[in-house]
Amino acid sequence: MKVTEKQLKSRVTELNLGVLKETTFGIKLERGSKGYNVSLVYRDQTAPEALLTDGSASEANACIEAIAATHKVFKQSMMGGLEKPGFLTNELFLKKSGESCPKTKCGSKDIIVGWGEKVGPGFNQVHRCSKCGLEFVKVYKLEGYELLGQSDGQQTV
Repeated sequence: MKVTEKQLKSRVTELNLGVLKETTFGIKLERGSKGYNVSLVYRDQTAPEALLTDGSASEANACIEAIAATHKVFKQSMMGGLEKPGFLTNELFLKKSGESCPKTKCGSKDIIVGWGEKVGPGFNQVHRCSKCGLEFVKVYKLEGYELLGQSDGQQTV
């Protein structure tokens, strides 16, 4: 069955206003000179993530349907199919470089850095989201040190 641009746009709108409405991302579809581009656009100002570049209409359709299926599986397995988790997993927090509030309904990058303390071989530092007020601790791990301004080429010790 041939997929039309109208069908693609309709499906993207349906997903963005439907099952993806409460997520941290939406789908963006663009038609370029060489084909269709599909990307994930995050609601918290994270840079968009290109999933398909210069693909055919059927490839764009497959990409869009894969996003819908992945969301459905994630929602059923991780959230019991009822509601999204209150906080990001550690893996997702690290993927976002720890730059945003870990509360999934917030995601603000307006974070206030607080006090810190040495804990074992690492360092813990308190942070507070100025949008929702959540206080959380970032955990840093000591991996070594680097010498600055050394010309011998040996930087990491």
